[in-house]
Amino acid sequence: MRIQYACNRNERIIKAINIEMGNLVMLERRRKQLITNAKEKQFDIVLINDPSNLYYYTGFTGGEAIFLLLVETGEGYVITDSRYYEQVEKECPELTLVRMEKRGYCDTVKDVFTKIRKEMQWSFGLSNNSSGKSKSSVSVAIEESMNLSWYLKLLKMCEGYDFQLATEWINACRMVKDSEELNKIRQAEAIGDAAFTHILSLIKPGVSEMDIALELEFFMKKQGATKLSFDTIVASGPNSSMPHAQVTNRKIQCGDFVTMDFGCVYQGYCSDMTRTVAVGQLSKEMKKIYDIVLQANLCAMEGIREGIECNVIDALARDYIAEKGYGAYFGHGLGHGVGLDIHEEPRFSPKCDAITKENMVITDEPGIYLPEQFGVRIEDLIVVKKDGYEKLSMSEKELIIL
Repeated sequence: MRIQYACNRNERIIKAINIEMGNLVMLERRRKQLITNAKEKQFDIVLINDPSNLYYYTGFTGGEAIFLLLVETGEGYVITDSRYYEQVEKECPELTLVRMEKRGYCDTVKDVFTKIRKEMQWSFGLSNNSSGKSKSSVSVAIEESMNLSWYLKLLKMCEGYDFQLATEWINACRMVKDSEELNKIRQAEAIGDAAFTHILSLIKPGVSEMDIALELEFFMKKQGATKLSFDTIVASGPNSSMPHAQVTNRKIQCGDFVTMDFGCVYQGYCSDMTRTVAVGQLSKEMKKIYDIVLQANLCAMEGIREGIECNVIDALARDYIAEKGYGAYFGHGLGHGVGLDIHEEPRFSPKCDAITKENMVITDEPGIYLPEQFGVRIEDLIVVKKDGYEKLSMSEKELIIL
């Protein structure tokens, strides 16, 4: 038994080492792509503070830090405070930990910039000579997540550095998911499907929206979710006419539509789905509108494949709803990217002309909302494939009457 135990332990250690090496290779590949993008845009340094991008490019899960990437050499620095020193050393062993000690973030960034400038022998405003390379300024890519006070302070403190907004191409790498990311999103969505099946038995007259929302959250966390992707929406009766209705204590009544928009996070990645169910008898108009939304969802789905402009797919659902006379009651975009964040690029909307690529993960969620009456939304999570799509949300979409 001891020998068998030792063998099992060694196998677990080897497996853990292989996983860790695989993670390091994956992170290195992502940073190389980031460097390629930065070189194309002629940036010298990339500064990242968005928590999702910190995780994506460094593996750091703490969320509060700054990652500086030197484009010319590929050297990376993680700046953080004492709460995360040990965590950075464990999660980012290939990167340089910069301890803030008693300094603030901006002061520490300035110190690292000074170090980089010295090592790179950049001489601002000077002609080329034996001691350095002339640069009128160093171009630093930043994200829109940087707060205004940091930005203004860095502008004042870091003379010779040109800070430019670069969120779009910093985030661009995240639009196409790798196999590991897809598996985590699949699992997150599977938890959502299980939650929907579970909640159906609890929806009945007299149960409040709040009760349903709390039960969905509790169930998903019991199934392995770490948190919600976003605040759960449970909207019944006239509340369902508001696409982003707040959960209330309203009790469900016979003749109501109940729209539930919910998702969870599994190992860092989000899920998202919406289903609308009915309680008791519905009017002919309610059944008609449900069918229109369902057909719009299916129309868009059939058009999804690699190489299509996102606004073309949006139009498939939008035009169908308009043809049926309800175009004025579908105001939001058809869908959005999902990954580390619940709303990512690209988007199925009239304004987005991005081209779909294989393994993008996007929602398909048409809706019709009649003010102060009722609303219907049906949302699936879709993976774009070369010749079609993979649907991750498996819950029933035909009208369910409870």
